[in-house]
Amino acid sequence: MKFATRIADSHLHFYDHKQNRHTFLDEVDRGYEAFVGNYDALPRRYLLDDYLSETSGYNVEAVVWHEFLSSEPFEEAAWAQRAANARGIRHALVAFVDFLDPELERKLDQYSTLPNLTSVREHLVWDERNPLKRFAKRPDLLADPAWRKQLPLLRKHDFKCGLEVFAHQLPDLTRVIQNHPDIGFTIALMGWPLDLSKEGFDCWRRDLAALSTCDNICVDISALECIFGMQWSVAEAAPWVSAAIDTFGVSRCMFGSHMPIARLSTGFADLYERYAQLVTAYSENEVDEMFFGVASRWFNPT
Repeated sequence: MKFATRIADSHLHFYDHKQNRHTFLDEVDRGYEAFVGNYDALPRRYLLDDYLSETSGYNVEAVVWHEFLSSEPFEEAAWAQRAANARGIRHALVAFVDFLDPELERKLDQYSTLPNLTSVREHLVWDERNPLKRFAKRPDLLADPAWRKQLPLLRKHDFKCGLEVFAHQLPDLTRVIQNHPDIGFTIALMGWPLDLSKEGFDCWRRDLAALSTCDNICVDISALECIFGMQWSVAEAAPWVSAAIDTFGVSRCMFGSHMPIARLSTGFADLYERYAQLVTAYSENEVDEMFFGVASRWFNPT
């Protein structure tokens, strides 16, 4: 069944390894591999034309580009802005930040010169048991006063803030978001559960419910392969996706493809067929809201 709903793809990556340096594409990075498995098949260049070719026949109206761990974040974002300028499809850009960076204010001013850039994000995941699954500098950043002090700098440019954490970090994340009600936060991978047992599900759902009391957040449902593995099934993912949507409501949940990483697992057509199965309980208007309306409003692609 062809996925007929219009799409504002809330999470994808375009990149060109010849234009921007991505060190994990130079040689195998065991840390990156810990998240996605063997990524030899990941292309070293993935552009909008590649994406449009793969999504031909789907009603993709807008895309939300996310940074791709470049060694030069501004140059990468500026490259993405030039790519957005060159094509008619609506774009929003999400760039990398380090909230401990003493140059953060200057860099945010620099980002503000890119008209399609509406959000920034930081990778804060830290797995106590697996040293390979750590992107943050330290496990305690969400509680660090120096880190927290930098968040208000986003207000000057009205940037949204994406924070990537694992499920056990959700209580600390909730406290951060409660203290900044005038900043919009995006929560990646439904809060990224690691423990997929019944106990893990119950704990994740309880912490997600506490997080949902904050009005200033949206939940990104994408990269399910990073949660459930490259061979993930609809049956496995369905309880988690349904719980996330039921907890936050359809007007705070959005779906993204995570292309081209999703290629390592499903590919676009298979992914959106699975997504269609995951949302059969929702009305046509609710599905349109989750696959188009929320991301379109939240990231404001132009």
